[in-house]
Amino acid sequence: MQKFALVFLLLLSALTAATAEQQLRYNSYTGRYEYAPQGAMPQYNPYTRRRELVGPGETLQYNPYTKRREFAPEGAVPRYNPYTKRRELAAPN
Repeated sequence: MQKFALVFLLLLSALTAATAEQQLRYNSYTGRYEYAPQGAMPQYNPYTRRRELVGPGETLQYNPYTKRREFAPEGAVPRYNPYTKRRELAAPN
């Protein structure tokens, strides 16, 4: 089941966001998929007390949908993540 979900998410992200800077990437610390740029590394977020995938140049920003601070690039906008069924801050297209 997990392999099917992984293949489906990879296919979906490859088809819909092939040229997008941010794509869904697996975070081994949380066991979830998160929007992150190429080369993102897990970094500790003191507000959520978890490690999140953080790309170069990303800072903690407030997300009005979740009412929490998340790592995101400047000018980030909330975008729906079908895996978590939540809105996450992601770079504008």
